[in-house]
Amino acid sequence: MSQTNHIEKLATAIEAMDMAGISTLVKDALAAGLTPAEVLSKGLSEGMRRVGVKFNAGEVYMPEVLVACDVYFAGLNIVRPLLATNDETIIGTMVLGNIHGDIHTVGKQVAMPVFEANGIRVIDLGENLNDNVFVEAIKKHKPQLVGLGTYMTSTFMHTAETVRVITEAGLRDQVKIICGGPAVDAEAARRMGADDAADDAWEAVEKIKKLLGRA
Repeated sequence: MSQTNHIEKLATAIEAMDMAGISTLVKDALAAGLTPAEVLSKGLSEGMRRVGVKFNAGEVYMPEVLVACDVYFAGLNIVRPLLATNDETIIGTMVLGNIHGDIHTVGKQVAMPVFEANGIRVIDLGENLNDNVFVEAIKKHKPQLVGLGTYMTSTFMHTAETVRVITEAGLRDQVKIICGGPAVDAEAARRMGADDAADDAWEAVEKIKKLLGRA
């Protein structure tokens, strides 16, 4: 089987939500000579891209997206230890968490594999976070990006306070801040001091690439 066929099988497995087969397909692709980066960027990531296209077209729904995410992570867990820390597929690091008052998890579960599939290393900070958690995470991980997750308008409005705390810690110039979730509005986010906002993960990827100068 050619390397091209292995890549297509990986992408199709994500699209088809093939949890039972993904581990074998990843190992077969590596055994066939594909690099871990190629398995991730050309195979697994392509599958997530296809899922995103279908989701935006209304051809699949959130439950299917979540299963596809699980399949993606099952494949990623095999190749991640094999990736070089300076791998060319990585365009930036993001610390991601839900701002104070928001306990929802589904949004992050969808966003993380989409971001990782597009070369964004994600550090999940959790939910319902005190603003100082973001400050400490920036100091510790030195990310280029801070992702503020929010499901509700009331918690989205806390963005201004989170940005203020990051700014007072002297860290605002070190990071780009993007809000995400169904309640966000890009113009409002910018008024509150963030750099941008997106209401779905695939739109967020394009905005993040622009923020990083990688569009």
